[in-house]
Amino acid sequence: MDGKDSAGAVPAPARSRREGQRPKPRAGLLITGLIALGLVPILANTLRRIALSLGTADGSTDNGSLPLPVPVAVHIITATIFVVLGAFQFSPSFRRRKPAWHRRAGRVLVVVGMLVALSGLWLNQFVSFPAGSGDLLFVFRLLAGVGMALCIAVGFAAVRGRDIPRHRQWMIRAYALGLGAGTQVFTLGFGEAIFGKTALNVALLNGAGWIINLAAAEWAIRRQRPWNHASRDTTKVPVP
Repeated sequence: MDGKDSAGAVPAPARSRREGQRPKPRAGLLITGLIALGLVPILANTLRRIALSLGTADGSTDNGSLPLPVPVAVHIITATIFVVLGAFQFSPSFRRRKPAWHRRAGRVLVVVGMLVALSGLWLNQFVSFPAGSGDLLFVFRLLAGVGMALCIAVGFAAVRGRDIPRHRQWMIRAYALGLGAGTQVFTLGFGEAIFGKTALNVALLNGAGWIINLAAAEWAIRRQRPWNHASRDTTKVPVP
């Protein structure tokens, strides 16, 4: 054996281990960023509804409904779970180290994600939104809710069929739609300051939030695609 190789070369397993550890800080930042982006509008909306319920003598909100209808509570709770739990599914190292946890979390995400979408559709249909909302925004919210539910359904069907790459792609799209409210904090904040607040602007700026998220999701999917095709063999992957 060459003494130089044995003394100076780094063994291949050691190199691969170090290389496999490099993405971890980036994965941690991604998880933290996704959770923060998703929780900001949830907390803001929760505090707003609490303030509205405390601000009237009879405990009603500004539209005459109960302070916290069941679908509103369901939407807040399930959206929080969906945002936090879903963020950890984006860590490849976490999925490799804890595959059983990943599968269990995935089952929970399918259920809570559907509840987020369905309760959001209920709110869009029956809850009065603030002045400045128009028919176009109603349509955008309807499309986002239906789209999220369909993405989850397709993703669940894919994992049942052991098509893991397709499952990941559709669940990424569902998560992107679920995070729409977080991006809308920025599109509405900056957009209304620049263009003003009209029904059309509010609708378009809300729609921009979902479009930006879907564009980011498609970019992430295309970055993963070569790896997904290289590891297409899913015959031994357990399904929920």
